[in-house]
Amino acid sequence: MSTARTWDELRAIPGPLFLAIGFFDGVHRGHAAVITEAVRRARKRQGRAWALTFDPHPLRVLRPAHAPPALMTSATRIRHILALGVDGCALTPFTPDFARQTPEEFVLALRGAAPALAGVVIGPNWRFGHDAKGNAELLATFGREAGFDVVVVPALQYRGEPISSTRIRRAVAAGDVMEAAAMLGRPFSAEGMVVEGRRVGRALGCPTANIRVENEVMPPPGVYAGRLRLADGRLFPAAAYRGTRPTFDSEGNAGIVLEAHALDVELSIYGERVELDFIRHLRGDRRFEHLESLRAQITEDLRAIRAVLQNSPSERSP
Repeated sequence: MSTARTWDELRAIPGPLFLAIGFFDGVHRGHAAVITEAVRRARKRQGRAWALTFDPHPLRVLRPAHAPPALMTSATRIRHILALGVDGCALTPFTPDFARQTPEEFVLALRGAAPALAGVVIGPNWRFGHDAKGNAELLATFGREAGFDVVVVPALQYRGEPISSTRIRRAVAAGDVMEAAAMLGRPFSAEGMVVEGRRVGRALGCPTANIRVENEVMPPPGVYAGRLRLADGRLFPAAAYRGTRPTFDSEGNAGIVLEAHALDVELSIYGERVELDFIRHLRGDRRFEHLESLRAQITEDLRAIRAVLQNSPSERSP
């Protein structure tokens, strides 16, 4: 598996080549259906399957004030795309010049860069070219002329509506991480570096890793059942806390923090990148008048988290 930063790198890929194209924010179940269809068709013809995606989100270039917050970083997005079995991922810089291409210019450039192109797989709402004038029907017309097939994968439904990155953002923002997981096909997670904290958790008998979060989308403050994945792939059941530590800082001057307490194990992971899954929301953030009340609540939180995680599958994608 590899990552291409320019379309010129597609030229050397032996055919037949099948491309899954989209932004794929979150790499949710609907995106996975598009990408795995490209893989299926490529394997059927002993060819290659690649994903073609973009960075940044097109709206950050075209209408910055209306650009949605990303569900994951570009690096994480590529990692989840590659985990679906493609042979590579082409990350295309979305620039003002790129956005000015007409639909026909886009297709001609793609066809010229990938002479082995045999098929393009997209979702029903994917648009391309200047002012998003290109749609699936137009792409199919160009494809017939240029010699490649176009496959449109129907939107995957959840609770009677298409799965979308927008719905997932709303679920996460509301703290309904279980609803988000149902659409993602895995738990929603946050990533970042473990940094030195105030060691408040250690003083309470519940040492935590303080995570400098890279995510743009996060669930609301509160306590969550979670799982902590280390850089080496090890996965630990964990308590997750996001909030302002109101018991210790009633003014919230320290800002919102994200902390993870790995259950039944002591970890020394300062300076490491970690990923924290949010499995279920347990309670909101609140201030305690006495430390003993907080300790008692932590004990109850940990009991509830163990119960949740015992009944929650631990398998997840990379």
